[in-house]
Amino acid sequence: MLFLAVTLGFFVENQREHYVEHQREKQYMRSMIEDLKSDTAQFAINSKVRIQRINMIDSLVYLLSLPDYKNHLNSIYFFGRSISPPANIFPNDRTIQQLKSAGGLRLIRKTAVSNGIMAYDQDMRLHLFQLTDELEMRAEYRQLVRNIFDGKVFFSMLQKTKFERPQNNPPLFKDDPASVNALINEAQYFKKADETQVARIADLVKLAEALMELIKKEYDLN
Repeated sequence: MLFLAVTLGFFVENQREHYVEHQREKQYMRSMIEDLKSDTAQFAINSKVRIQRINMIDSLVYLLSLPDYKNHLNSIYFFGRSISPPANIFPNDRTIQQLKSAGGLRLIRKTAVSNGIMAYDQDMRLHLFQLTDELEMRAEYRQLVRNIFDGKVFFSMLQKTKFERPQNNPPLFKDDPASVNALINEAQYFKKADETQVARIADLVKLAEALMELIKKEYDLN
């Protein structure tokens, strides 16, 4: 009888632990879905900003290539300043970090879900790594524009959280052909970086949406 009681007690305790772990697993998955929703919302904003900036870069290069570009310096100042701020992404990785640090990955019984989370995390880290190159590019661009654009004009354009077009048609600080060509070259590097990131964001959105659907299906979450 004692043996049966001990065995039964062990069985009940084991079942209770499994139940608790399954509840924790499901809670992690709910949290993961919220993180993915947050990420996709950021992606949409970031992609929109980058597409707007690509259009600005096209306009900047087009205007600088005109024989009479000095008649369009109002717009050149505006586009030249507007493409320089960073377009960062700060992923909501609270659940992934918890799963990694607390050994929670072992709780995920669904192999497809576990693989999906790791694939998404790997792609996100690759995206963030690529942004480091963009930071260096922006530093080089800012150094270049210091020599080409008039700092006083740039200062007058800053209105709280946005840039306004300068008044009239202010001249460039340096407008020799070599400086203008350097600005065009740097701008086209920016365009390529933005196009690459827009494509990368689109891939991340697909991964995030597929992962959310998989989690909802596997854990019966609505």
